[in-house]
Amino acid sequence: MLASIGLVFLVIALIILYFIEALNHSAAEKGLALKHRVVEQAFNGYLARAEDEMKFIGQDLSLRDYTSGHELDLLFSHHEVLLFGGLDFFYIEWKNGLHSMDPRARLFTKVNFQPLLREGLINRWASIMTEDGTILLMYKKKLLASEQESIGFLYGFISLNDNLTLAHELLESAQVSAVQIYDKVNDRVLLEEHKTGVDLSGSILRSRLPLVSPVQSELQLDIIQKHAFSSTLLTNALPLIVAVGFVLLCFYFFLTRLVKTLLFYPLEAIAYRPEEDLLPFSELQPFKLQSNQYKAFIKAKERRFTLLAESIHSAIIFCNEVAEVELINTEAKRIFPDSDRARTLFDFMPISCHQSIQEALKGGLGVHFDLTINNLGRIYQWQAYSFQNESTYRGLLLVGQNVTQETSLMWQLEQLQPLSSVVQKKVDTDAILNELTYLSMLPSHTNTTHLQGWIALLVSVLDEISTVESDVSYLPIGDVFCQESARVMMAMGVEANRVQLDCSVDTGARVVAVDASFRGLIRVLFMMVMSNDMAERRLTVRFDGTGLEMIAMNDMAFRPLFCWMVNMLLVHLGGQQKTLQNNALQLNLIIEEPESKYEFKPLAPNQVVAWVSNDYSNAGAVKVALERLGLQVEEYISTDSFFTQSSAVKKFDAVLIGCDKDIDAQSDMTQALKLKYNRDQLPIVWLNSTLPVKADPHVFTLMGCSFDYNLHQILVKACALEGVAPTYSNGQYDSWVMVGGSRVTKAIWYTELENYGITTQWLVDLSNYYVVLSYHPDAIVVLLTPQPKTLLLSIQAAFPKVRFFSVQRWSEMPDNVALFEMTLPYSGDQIWLFTQDVMQKNANIRSNE
Repeated sequence: MLASIGLVFLVIALIILYFIEALNHSAAEKGLALKHRVVEQAFNGYLARAEDEMKFIGQDLSLRDYTSGHELDLLFSHHEVLLFGGLDFFYIEWKNGLHSMDPRARLFTKVNFQPLLREGLINRWASIMTEDGTILLMYKKKLLASEQESIGFLYGFISLNDNLTLAHELLESAQVSAVQIYDKVNDRVLLEEHKTGVDLSGSILRSRLPLVSPVQSELQLDIIQKHAFSSTLLTNALPLIVAVGFVLLCFYFFLTRLVKTLLFYPLEAIAYRPEEDLLPFSELQPFKLQSNQYKAFIKAKERRFTLLAESIHSAIIFCNEVAEVELINTEAKRIFPDSDRARTLFDFMPISCHQSIQEALKGGLGVHFDLTINNLGRIYQWQAYSFQNESTYRGLLLVGQNVTQETSLMWQLEQLQPLSSVVQKKVDTDAILNELTYLSMLPSHTNTTHLQGWIALLVSVLDEISTVESDVSYLPIGDVFCQESARVMMAMGVEANRVQLDCSVDTGARVVAVDASFRGLIRVLFMMVMSNDMAERRLTVRFDGTGLEMIAMNDMAFRPLFCWMVNMLLVHLGGQQKTLQNNALQLNLIIEEPESKYEFKPLAPNQVVAWVSNDYSNAGAVKVALERLGLQVEEYISTDSFFTQSSAVKKFDAVLIGCDKDIDAQSDMTQALKLKYNRDQLPIVWLNSTLPVKADPHVFTLMGCSFDYNLHQILVKACALEGVAPTYSNGQYDSWVMVGGSRVTKAIWYTELENYGITTQWLVDLSNYYVVLSYHPDAIVVLLTPQPKTLLLSIQAAFPKVRFFSVQRWSEMPDNVALFEMTLPYSGDQIWLFTQDVMQKNANIRSNE
């Protein structure tokens, strides 16, 4: 109420101030209209003084006897009149055509007065503006001799530019802040002045009325008066504001007394007599009924809770924040018969559990302790739970369960010794749960298919662990690693190049006995190396006499499932394991080898292979492996670089194409080579980070991780085919640079231009043109796709002999590009016609030179 009344008082006070200020403003506007008339009279009075001065000059000229040409001397002998009058200067036009000009005229304007005199009005003021911007008031008077004969005309001028005398009289006549005289007929301001030191950017009062004056024009007078709040505003309004405040304050005290009498006194009576059936307010009857229902509901809950606490076979104790007992059931009283006489828990509970109770009172979670009751022959396991009681303090609930029978059974089970073989063959369920928990907490998203493949691999290894006997086959150990790495990659979806398999050709060619346990061990090692987070993911395989040694880099210290599976497989294989200083796992096995040796076919010497890496991430390791095999390796970073930079090689015995994500680059290059050489059987090898979904049946696809042995085996098959011989003719006169185009377009043009013996270099765009054109300054540049106009003009300026040809038109094609329009798809006939046309034009240019 106080806030509302204060707000009302503030609003009323502002309204009072507003109306008083409005009255002051209205009075100021009325006074401004009166000042407007005063300023008007001051202006007309100034003009009247100037007219009197004109009469005086006219009388002197008419009545005085003076020598012709000395009239100005006569007039200026009355210097006190001329210098202190209203006129700024005058001009005399004699009837005989002569003129006399006041020398003060050149202080105001430099123009010729003859054209201005035509605008003069006899006995009237006229406003004129000269060419140099001088604003003048001109008065024309006829000069008469003593015989009333006209002897000429007298012109009087008042300058309104910086006329301080006139401006001062207008401002001081009515004490206004600014004045302006505006000529509405000629649409110009004649006079504008304001007092110095007066800021007119704030609140002002303006009066704009027509100016009644002897000037022959429709003038308008504006006067501006700075308006400020009256200093007596608060003094005038204060008695009225105080009176209103007093009335509102009396109303507040009256209303407060009325509310206390009618509302709060009866409510205090209800608070002191809560059980009173008859309430003084009928509006409170529903709340009274609801309160009674709540009380009944709470009592019913208390009864149900008491029945529940007594029905369960557990001891229950509730206490408050200072460990005072608030509720204890019958089971707890049976255990602690002295609880009725105790004040806190610490008075009747053993000292051994006091520390646990204090920890729970401090907010500890998961507090539990065991307590043996010797006199009852029971063991109770107590759980402590902290909670917020009705006083918002931390209370404590102790629940004791009788675990005597369970403890006795556990003691009996501990006396039993299970068979060690059963324990060894039993699957460690905790290890499996730990592995699944690890997978669920990985920071990156795990694909459902990859997770299913991971679980399938784990199940396959568990099946092979449980297999008592399995068939034994004899295979080169390199083939086993290829098969198992491909199986793991297909199931896990992990890239092949994440594992660096160190298995030489000699090691991979050794034939060993392979059973299910051996395959399972290799599979587990691949899973450990592929899924670890170490910087080096390496699996090393070598033979030491008849023993096989495998070293796997892994970080499986917190993934016990793998350790358990390796232990179980090594037990069947009779191997040993140890952990090296760099956390690598070293396995040693005695491997059975057959008497017959594996027929090993070596690679021919001095063979050349092309390695097109594309986006294959571990391209450097592949190149090093190929060089270890004794091959000459030509590495290209992309398909385009292969087609444009392989001119120095006479023949490739094999072409290895790498791929990670860009499957199209791999398949397009293969298709282009097939079209170029017009045969499907080419020595092409695909190296993929993951197993390709759809492999080309006419190429060799490397399955599994790439290492020395499987690279050797697949290159033996690839090099058995006829090699790829890129034929180029380096003796022709012109060098062609092909710019842009898709992979298919490049393959078509490359094949056709090769038939004509034309050397081509292929660029994606002309951003690096200087590298190519600096060696071929007279090259022919064929634009298969549009290029920026500014770039083509800059190239032409740098290399004037370069000639541009385009096979399609675009909107901003510059003039230095010759158009030979072709339609898609490009055919051999179109390319032949284009080639002939370009060669003919170049021949003509060379002949002219």
